[in-house]
Amino acid sequence: MTAAAGGPVVAPARMFLAEAVAAVDVDGVRAVWRAAYAAGEPRWYRDRIAAIGRARGDAGPMPAAA
Repeated sequence: MTAAAGGPVVAPARMFLAEAVAAVDVDGVRAVWRAAYAAGEPRWYRDRIAAIGRARGDAGPMPAAA
């Protein structure tokens, strides 16, 4: 598959925010946060994921960035 301009098609990046919204519980959101961290997503993006987890209910703090 190639792009309209003739270049290679790049697979879309993983949509961590959508995964966090779709998570069933806070533990699921935490798993998404950890995956985003491992993928090197920036702090502001991980903070948005953490906010989704906090909105789900208080089950303890989201993991801190190293």
